[in-house]
Amino acid sequence: MDGRHDRERRAPPERRDETRDKVVPLRPEKSDPPQRLDPRLEEMRRILAQSEPLDGTYSDEEVIADEGKFRKRFGPGFRWNRRDRIGLIALKKRYDLTDPEIKLFQHTGNLRRTPFGVQLSASPWIALWGGVQLAVFSLFFLALMFAALPNLGAAPSKAVKPLLGLGGLLLFCYLLYWFYIKPWRLQRRLDRERTQRG
Repeated sequence: MDGRHDRERRAPPERRDETRDKVVPLRPEKSDPPQRLDPRLEEMRRILAQSEPLDGTYSDEEVIADEGKFRKRFGPGFRWNRRDRIGLIALKKRYDLTDPEIKLFQHTGNLRRTPFGVQLSASPWIALWGGVQLAVFSLFFLALMFAALPNLGAAPSKAVKPLLGLGGLLLFCYLLYWFYIKPWRLQRRLDRERTQRG
């Protein structure tokens, strides 16, 4: 390959011009008009443009315009009118919320619809009440766990009921955290991020 380039450099000037004429530009200045696509491809594009997403994700404009798409995106508990849908999307953009966070606030009763829009309403008092309950049930969990440990080693068949009780109590503690404390912590974090951005 190097030998060919050396021969081109050593060639007389008129020979070099012939070599340059053989070079095809990568981006031609004038291109031919695009040929017509296969009709099957055009039909497929038309069908895909009319199709709806399978996973139920719709744009913010679509869910504002259509209540059915709004419920498919956020859940069946959202039977909101157009004004409230606009308020929810404005709240989502203001706080940069994700759809699961909006669902969490809705399911825990921490979205408040007002004439001035939709607001987050997680109360620190409810979070405190949930924290007290969580502390009490965590103590019960620890007491039951220490009571079940001796039976676990000596007689595993007798430890089945206490282990089921431990699992139920652990699930209950998790739900307490999720419904009472998590929304308040999330709202506090979002408020802090919003003040830092603005």
